[in-house]
Amino acid sequence: MNGEIYLSGEDVCKLLHISRRTLQQYRDDQILPYIQIGGKIIFKQTDLLRILEQNYVCNGQKNK
Repeated sequence: MNGEIYLSGEDVCKLLHISRRTLQQYRDDQILPYIQIGGKIIFKQTDLLRILEQNYVCNGQKNK
């Protein structure tokens, strides 16, 4: 859809090397945006990349 790539929770866990419970906590804490359709939750790849870039820390200083 419009060239966007959507990832499952399992895909996100593998990419970020986190557990399913940690992913749930990130959703609960509104750290990662997601889309819920029925019982299925998916994540936009561009959203994940944006969050990672916003929180990138280099030499102890957060990238702005």
